[in-house]
Amino acid sequence: MTRRRHSLSGRLLLLFLLTAVLLAIVVRTGFRYGVEGSFRDLAKPHVGEYIRHLLDEIGDPPDRERAARLAERLPLEIHFTEGEPWSSGGEPPETGDEPAHVHTLADGTRVEVFKGHGPFVIRANLADRTVLLVPRGLETSDTAPLVVVLTLLGVLAVLTLSYHAIRRLFRPVETIRSGVARIGAGELDHRLEIRRRDELGELAGSINAMADDIREMLEAKRELLLAVSHELRSPLTRARVKAELLDPGPARGSLLGDLDELETLLGELLESERLQGRHVVLDRQAVDPTELLRELVGETFSDSDIDMRLDPPGTWLSLDPVRIRLLARNLLRNALQHTPANGPSPVLSSHVDDRQWGLVVSDQGPGVSAEHREHLTEPFYRVDPSRQRASGGVGLGLHLALSIAEAHGGALSIQSESGMGTRVLVAIPVPRES
Repeated sequence: MTRRRHSLSGRLLLLFLLTAVLLAIVVRTGFRYGVEGSFRDLAKPHVGEYIRHLLDEIGDPPDRERAARLAERLPLEIHFTEGEPWSSGGEPPETGDEPAHVHTLADGTRVEVFKGHGPFVIRANLADRTVLLVPRGLETSDTAPLVVVLTLLGVLAVLTLSYHAIRRLFRPVETIRSGVARIGAGELDHRLEIRRRDELGELAGSINAMADDIREMLEAKRELLLAVSHELRSPLTRARVKAELLDPGPARGSLLGDLDELETLLGELLESERLQGRHVVLDRQAVDPTELLRELVGETFSDSDIDMRLDPPGTWLSLDPVRIRLLARNLLRNALQHTPANGPSPVLSSHVDDRQWGLVVSDQGPGVSAEHREHLTEPFYRVDPSRQRASGGVGLGLHLALSIAEAHGGALSIQSESGMGTRVLVAIPVPRES
């Protein structure tokens, strides 16, 4: 099951946003209950004293001339209602039914504060009149919704810029991820091109150094294996010469069979390492794949029953004939080895179209379960953990076949299920010879 991928930069931005919201809530709560309440309690007597001075200045009963002078001196509108109405300017504002705040002065005068969509209004009930005090400049602005919208847009713009800045900061993470995947897939020549003097740059440098070390280690292992394989050929040749001089008998036949097996193993090891090199050189020639496969079956599998379903001869392709014979031989050997006695014969089919040459070898043997199928092309991998000779070779046949197909620019795939047989498909894109 594929796990859903989460963006690191997005999660980091979300964390910053959540932190900012929580911080704002904490600050707002602390200010409201720790500062705002205390400020209100401290400011209330001063505001009440200020209103008391304003009302004393107007007089009780209210005096119009004194109110007019006060309105000229302060940014304040004064309105008298009831009795003989009077206003320092304009019509008295609507106050509504419910005040937002009620305060009682020291002399018992009731003061009500109204605030809504219009101006702030202070209403005081004096002897025979009601006085409305309207501070100028404290009106509730009609542009408040626009300000809120612009503020939200500004916040979104800041968040967008922050997101892109974080994405830019973590952009090398994707390069590192894809580079590590390519190195893990065997591209040991690939290097991460990250020029950063931070932790990500150091990580990229460490990964490049690791790839260098792995490549050097594999090169040393390959050189050792090639050297050992070459050195073993001489004693094997001498042993074969001596075995040929023995008197005919079961011991001589068994010894020659073991020597043949060792020579085949050494040959496959050397060929496998050559094909794994960085500079694989193929000896491409004009080859008729149908004739090549018929010759192989006639020379190597003349005593075996193989169902051949090949294209008619006459199609010439650019292939390395020696390595293609080795590929087909290994696949046929596997198929014959896993074909049960009195069972259907293995099928060898070959077909050329406009894009590629396809080679298919199938058998009706026991098949391979899914847990082993993806490992079959690994070198020295055996389904049978006991590695008995009767159950298969040393585990290089399919690995070598895959290497030959990939060296030709093609691919090898295996279709198999337990009890359903095995089908190996090779697809090689090759140009036709004119």
